[in-house]
Formats: sequence, C-alpha cells, structure tokens
Amino acid sequence: MAKVAEQKARLPNLDKYLKGKARRFVTYTDGSRLYSIPFYSFVRLAKEAEANFILRKCAIVDLDIVERFLGEHPEVAARVDKVKEG
Repeated sequence: MAKVAEQKARLPNLDKYLKGKARRFVTYTDGSRLYSIPFYSFVRLAKEAEANFILRKCAIVDLDIVERFLGEHPEVAARVDKVKEG
C-alpha cells in the first residue's frame, strides 16, 4: 500500500493543466484500457497519430486526435480491431 501511495504522490497533478480544456486527454495506461488494447499497441497508435504530448516527464494523449486519425486511416483502425480480438 505504501508503494502505491508513493507512486501517486510522484505523479504530476494533470488536472491543474487540463482543467477547462475542451479536449480529452488520457495517459497511455488509461488509453490502452479505454480502447481495450495492449499498452504498447496504444503507445504506437498515439505516436502514429502524433497525438502524444510530454508534460513534465508524463506522456498524455489527445483522444480527439486519435479518433480523427482512426477515421482517416481505416487500415490502422482495422489493425486496432484485430489486436482487440486477440
């Protein structure tokens, strides 16, 4: 339990940077859970879409850019669906 508290204490408070913004931002971990794909597959997707931003040693991903990218590139969307299926 102490390790988890230490890790959370070290993470930057992203809310103060993102509060009031119209865009949706997530971390790589949250994005991989949201899209139900493995962590590194989501990292690769975010980098392909150029939707990742580094904020104080923490990467965040703009989901609006990712979704637009998937709409414009059906071959990548098919690859993501294939990864989801297993």
